[in-house]
Amino acid sequence: MDKTEITIREAGAADIETILHHRRSMFRDMGEGTAEELDRMVEVARPWFARALANGSYRHWLAMDASGGVAGGGGVLLCPWPANPHDPCTERAVILNVYTEGEFRRRGIARQVMEAILAWVQAYGLRSVNLHASADGRALYEKLGFAPTNEMRLRFEPTKP
Repeated sequence: MDKTEITIREAGAADIETILHHRRSMFRDMGEGTAEELDRMVEVARPWFARALANGSYRHWLAMDASGGVAGGGGVLLCPWPANPHDPCTERAVILNVYTEGEFRRRGIARQVMEAILAWVQAYGLRSVNLHASADGRALYEKLGFAPTNEMRLRFEPTKP
């Protein structure tokens, strides 16, 4: 594995376009959505990310290469959530938008981003974190200790105006 010199930094408002690029690219690489759907997603998500970064409900970290370019990133969404018997916290952390640029893959960058996110979640005081794994990311998440859960999903077709 090529050990690219990488530093991890927390993203801010000026990084929204990079975060949106990663989110769009992540879905594109998984074969989710047409180009038009992905473009619409980015436009709808832009003001959401601006608000969430500003109020702290979404945090994001970027992996920077030695030249200052962005190699990848990932974030965590904090959601109000009722406590349960195994987790007395009233917030839930959901990891989103973990993405590594193609030329930087297979170099441990996603692991470094995930380790930064997990360290922050633990320091924040939460007892668990969730994510949805792509086929490409599953092995890394399992190595980090993530386990499958009993989550189920129901999608509704869009209603016509």
